[in-house]
Amino acid sequence: MNLPETIGEWALADFPVTYDRETIFDYINGAGEVYRSYAFKGVQVGRYQEAGGGELNVEVFDMGTTEDAYGVFSYAREEERRGIGAAFESRGSVLCFWQDRFYVCVAEEPGTDAPDSALEQMARGLSQGLPPGGERPALVDALPEEGLVPNSQRFFHTHQSLNYHYYLARENVLNLGTENDAVLARYRAGPSTLLLVDYREESKASEALTSFRDQITGGIEAAEPRSGAFVASRQEGSYLIVVLESASGEASEALLNSAATHLQTLRR
Repeated sequence: MNLPETIGEWALADFPVTYDRETIFDYINGAGEVYRSYAFKGVQVGRYQEAGGGELNVEVFDMGTTEDAYGVFSYAREEERRGIGAAFESRGSVLCFWQDRFYVCVAEEPGTDAPDSALEQMARGLSQGLPPGGERPALVDALPEEGLVPNSQRFFHTHQSLNYHYYLARENVLNLGTENDAVLARYRAGPSTLLLVDYREESKASEALTSFRDQITGGIEAAEPRSGAFVASRQEGSYLIVVLESASGEASEALLNSAATHLQTLRR
């Protein structure tokens, strides 16, 4: 996407700058790895001004796929609203949304006191210039709905991302990588934390299951390796189901069964 020269009363103040997978660290150092853990292609950054002197900073990330656009949107979001893109979140001076394969953020420049309507006007204008739509990853929609904590779903690929959301182990015991999909979510019952991983091949799911059980649960399906928390795992075709935290063996078993039933709709 090329940033439009004007959106409403706002106009580009200078030429947009584009960063790719290699130069992203010149723009955002530490957070660059978050985007690179997805199929990130590049980001275009522009600064808009309006006649009253206000300034807004715009970032349009091409995440490569609609699934990964949702993934980076879900990475730290606390709420989800409809009306801009596929979904958006507004927190203080920043509004972010995802649409098709793009993840977009609009932020007030320091010293600017732009109203919420300005952020929404800019975001809607940018949305109009992007391909429409956006489908959540099928793995996210396969999560059991009963007891799901709203907006707790996190879609990702790598071991480092899992440890960011829920620290499991220093070693990559689940053999996670960019070639697989994973979703983590919290549930009220227990409370519990559920992880689903799509390895795309039954043999790879089996290898990951063996690795996980050998290193976490002593080679068995369910155990209590952490103080007061049950951990359980099961394979469903090319998918792996892991209850990372639950208050009881009964709760972990119920969540395993429910997840397995839902995943059967995705079986290849």
